[in-house]
Amino acid sequence: MYQHLLVPIDESPLSAANLASAVRLAQALGAKITFFHATADLGATDDGALLRVIEPEQFDELARGETDSLLCKAMVAARHAGVKCRAVARIADQPAQAIVEAADEAGCDLIVMASHGARGVSRWLHGSQTERVLRQSSIALLVTRVESNAPLLASERALGVIQDEHRSLAVVIQAMKQIVGALPEGPRMADLPTLAAMVGYLREFPQRLHHPKEELHLHPRLRERVPDSRATLAEIEAQHGREADLVAAVDAAMAAMRSGDEGAASELARAVRSLCQAVRDHIAFEERVILPMAAQHLSEEDWKGVADAFAQNDDPHFGDMTTEAFRRLFAQLATAATAGAAGVETP
Repeated sequence: MYQHLLVPIDESPLSAANLASAVRLAQALGAKITFFHATADLGATDDGALLRVIEPEQFDELARGETDSLLCKAMVAARHAGVKCRAVARIADQPAQAIVEAADEAGCDLIVMASHGARGVSRWLHGSQTERVLRQSSIALLVTRVESNAPLLASERALGVIQDEHRSLAVVIQAMKQIVGALPEGPRMADLPTLAAMVGYLREFPQRLHHPKEELHLHPRLRERVPDSRATLAEIEAQHGREADLVAAVDAAMAAMRSGDEGAASELARAVRSLCQAVRDHIAFEERVILPMAAQHLSEEDWKGVADAFAQNDDPHFGDMTTEAFRRLFAQLATAATAGAAGVETP
C-alpha cells in the first residue's frame, strides 16, 4: 500500500480540490505527504535579471510569488487531518520534470494530481503537465479528477474558497503562537512589527471580508433551508464579534509594551494566545458543523451565489484593501512563518 504521496500544488481551484482528495487519501492509508510547488525562474528573464540588480527586495518577493502561501496552507490542511507532511519548492521551467525529480528524491511511491483535460475526453492528457509526468515517471500516478469531464461544482468552488481562507487564518495564528511562545517571558520588542502585521491581517481580513461574506451570503441561505440552524448561526456571528474584541485586546497589549509598562510582554502573550485559541475554535466549529450542514442542505443554485460572492473579495464595501493587497500581505506573513517552520524546503 502507498505510504508517501507527492502532491503538486498551485493556486487554482482544481489544485485545491486535488489537495483535499490527497489529504483524505493519506489519512485513510496512514501515509505521509510531500507537497511540491514549482515556480518559473524569474532571474532567467531580461526583466527579472534587471530587477534583481536595481530592486533586489522586490525581485525576491516576485520570484517567490505564491510559494510560501501555498505551501503553508497545504501543510495546515494536512496537519489538521493528522497527516504527517513536508513541503518542497523548486525553481523550474519544466514543471513535470521537476515533479518527477521531487518525487524520486523524496522517496515517494505515488504522485497525486488532477488534470484540466482541455483536449476532451479521448485525449484529456494531451499537452498537460499530468501527461508529461505520466510519460516521465516510474512512480505510480493517481489522477483524482479530469476537469473537462467533471467540472468543479458551485458548491466545491465555494467550499474551496472558504476552507482556503480558513487555512490562511490558521497559518497566521500558528505564526503568532510561535512568536509569543519562543521565550518564557513573552515576545520581544523586536517581534512587535511582525506581530502587528499578523494582528492587522486578523483585524482586516476576517472582519472586513471573510466574516461579512459568510453573514450576508451563506448564513441567510442556511436560515432559509434549515430553520433549526438559527441559534447556531447566531452564536457563530456572536463569535465574530468576540474575535474583534480579542484583536482589540492584543492591540492594547502591544501599545502597553511599546510604552514600557511592567508585565506588558506577559500580558501580550496571554492576549495573543486567547485570540489564537478563539480563531482556531471558531474555524474548527465552522468546518465541523456549519459547512457540512450547508453541504447537505443548500442547492447548487444556493452555492452559486455563495461562490460568486467569495470570488469577489475585493468589493470596496468591505474595506479599503483589495484582494491583491491582502494576498501580498499574506504572502509576506507566510514567508515569515515558513522561515521558522519545520519540514519546509525551499530553493
